Amino acid sequence: MSKFSNLLKLLILLKSKKRIKAKELANDLGVSERMIRKYMNDLAEANINVESIPGPTGGYELIGYDYMLNLDIKPEEAISLQMATTYLKECDHFDLKLQLESLNEKIKILNESCNELDDYSDNIVIKPKSSNLDKESKFELEIQAACISKKKLRIKYVSVSSGETERTIHPYGIITRNNLKYLVAYCENREKELTFKLMRITQVGVLNNTFDLPSSFNIKEFMKNHLGLFHDENYNLKLLINKPFSQAVSEGLYAENQEIKWINSETIIFEGKMSGKPDIIRWILSMRTSVTVIEPRVLRDEIKEELKKMLETI
Repeated sequence: MSKFSNLLKLLILLKSKKRIKAKELANDLGVSERMIRKYMNDLAEANINVESIPGPTGGYELIGYDYMLNLDIKPEEAISLQMATTYLKECDHFDLKLQLESLNEKIKILNESCNELDDYSDNIVIKPKSSNLDKESKFELEIQAACISKKKLRIKYVSVSSGETERTIHPYGIITRNNLKYLVAYCENREKELTFKLMRITQVGVLNNTFDLPSSFNIKEFMKNHLGLFHDENYNLKLLINKPFSQAVSEGLYAENQEIKWINSETIIFEGKMSGKPDIIRWILSMRTSVTVIEPRVLRDEIKEELKKMLETI
């Protein structure tokens, strides 16, 4: 494991557990206690304050403003920066356009959940925002820490089919799908790997028991068959898009090697390579009668079949 990776995991453990002993950190990260002390010196050099508290209940504790893990950027602040960047791009007397755009991009990367400009226009929102981000974030750090230290969890989870149930799980990792977060874990109750939507977890308890991650398990392969993540099939899309979506699509980046050509003031030809068929179909259907699929024919036929099924259920 690289030093950089261990430092990030160390920060997550400190953030999650509030106070933790050097021996426990060493066990969780698979290094010596001497190395843990070296890591603490590295963090101090980066102005990240970790206090060593002596005594039986002591340990390492993160002190002060944790700028690396939480910039505390409010949604309205991120939105105002984006709007200012858009406005000042057209201003002839502002000489710091490139620097402002660079800052805006960094803020968007660090604070994606605050990127809500789409809500102020007719832009297409491909990725839905979680209706309750507080529920997602409530247990995330605790779960991340358990993934790192290979600790079993006892959770309460609300499923659509069976309501709230208590489960004992082996947490493998957290992934993001369409701005919603999922935990990939082995469920002892069901005796198989499952995905758990974070916002449906109502209670988390960390157990003292540890687990071994199966050497044969590959999260990328697993997600190919669950939620459609990491889909390998690529499509070379060619779409004819009319108003009101043509302008919004022309301003965004949706595909690899994307090319956009204006046919007239209201219509564009969109071309680009995309993967993940369910997402592509959902995006195309969201534009309703404003889009025509020119290529590929196989995708056009699948969308037709999907529309037929929708009509049958109405």
